[in-house]
Amino acid sequence: MFSRTSQRLCNRHLRRMYASVEQNLFGQPHPSTHPHLFSSSHELTPGIAKEEYHQRRKKLMEALPDGSIAVLRAGQIKYMSKNIFYRFRQASDFWYLTGFEEDSAAVILEKNGSPVGYSMTLFCASKNPKKQMWDGPVTGPEGAMQNFGADMAFDIGHFNNQLSTIISSSSHVYTDLSSARLTTPKSRKSILNYLNPASSHFPSSAGSSHSHLGPVLSDFDSILSQYGTGKLKNLTKEVGKLRRIKSPAEKRIMKGAATRSARAHALTMQFAHPGLSEADLEAHFQYTCALSHDVNDGLGGSGCQRPAYVPVVASGKNALTIHHTANNQVIREGELVLLDGGGEWNGYASDITRTFPVSGRFTAPQRALYQAVLNVQKKCISMICTGSLMPSPGSSLTGGESSNLTIPALHRLSCQLLTEELNKLGFNLGSSRNVEEQLYPHLVGHGVGIDLHESDGWRNEELQAGQVITIEPGVYVPVDRRYPEEFHGIGIRIEDEVLIEEDHGVVLTVDAPKEVVDVEATCQGLVKIY
Repeated sequence: MFSRTSQRLCNRHLRRMYASVEQNLFGQPHPSTHPHLFSSSHELTPGIAKEEYHQRRKKLMEALPDGSIAVLRAGQIKYMSKNIFYRFRQASDFWYLTGFEEDSAAVILEKNGSPVGYSMTLFCASKNPKKQMWDGPVTGPEGAMQNFGADMAFDIGHFNNQLSTIISSSSHVYTDLSSARLTTPKSRKSILNYLNPASSHFPSSAGSSHSHLGPVLSDFDSILSQYGTGKLKNLTKEVGKLRRIKSPAEKRIMKGAATRSARAHALTMQFAHPGLSEADLEAHFQYTCALSHDVNDGLGGSGCQRPAYVPVVASGKNALTIHHTANNQVIREGELVLLDGGGEWNGYASDITRTFPVSGRFTAPQRALYQAVLNVQKKCISMICTGSLMPSPGSSLTGGESSNLTIPALHRLSCQLLTEELNKLGFNLGSSRNVEEQLYPHLVGHGVGIDLHESDGWRNEELQAGQVITIEPGVYVPVDRRYPEEFHGIGIRIEDEVLIEEDHGVVLTVDAPKEVVDVEATCQGLVKIY
């Protein structure tokens, strides 16, 4: 990273260099600038057409009452220390509705009586040659109208005035209330912080333009107070209803993310051997997720753009910690490794867990416990995919949406099945409640999409066609004399993603080995991975 002094020294050179570059560049990949990432000139982001973003906005506004507006702010730059920033990731709901991938932006959607049913006003950073020398091109208001379908677009500095005018004539104001507490004047500051990227949480930097945004968005709280907080409604819940059901394009992208992540799991199994550290496996997994390769799925050869979450690489007893992310232990001969990791590809997450023997073969206790968890997982998946624990050949499919299953119902089933499997191994557990208390303390699954966890608000509802959920039973046996000694210190979890269709389900992560024979063959290098 450049210091402030070095920035000053090379400003003149960069200014001359930038003058030779075309000014009307996009602030994110576009089919004309990154054709290797797109399959069609109609796509606004890789895999998603501009028209689909419009349809998302239209469906949202149709679901809101007359006189409604929706206000969303872009994601905020996060800092690891002082002015050293993390790689930017757009706020999920904002990206879902706009496809716009820059920070310092906001959008207002207004329901109206036009044939389209709404209007969109996008606020974003204007083109600034000095800033673009350091941070690259931005779309600018003109590009926002040309490329993102905005009816009007302004510099972010006009947000306050425009919002005041629009709120005054609106009956309902939908926005993200996740960090808002509106019971007292003091607590209303949480909204101010949410909409103010230049608060104390966001340090200014020499090459950044964010420092001027403090007064730009900081009046949102006072604007709401002026017109009454009774207008405020929860937008996250409404957008979540749309995000729950994946479009055909989203399904293709999620399959692409799953395929790339599953390949990384298989390659990491082959790479692992005693003496390596958990950190070595984490690095290898993330590298193979990100590496471009030809997967022959018609979606291009690009790798995952970022990890979907911090990977868990837990060897031996570390697997008893469900979210072990320190990943700093040396892996020893004979241990199992639990790898919970996935990449984010074209904006959508993947979520896969595999457990494998670092030495290439399961010991007898490891194999028995692994097979018990695998049996449970496969039966739960069978219920989703076919509507039966053990479907007979030729039987009609009653899985998917027609199964009328909920995630809590699947969890209860998994607890019952795991209790039966463990009792066969001498655990003598009695009821399934004993399993949940210590051996299997997490839920069997959750929704997946743009965010890794997308179950909030509908977890107790029946599964619907178009959802993607995980199925991830596990067992974590502590050193405790209540349990058979040969299983002490073993942690196992097996996780797949399942796409729900009308009468069946589809396992998206099928390319990650999980049968005992396949896992051992992969670990021993007997399987060629393409």
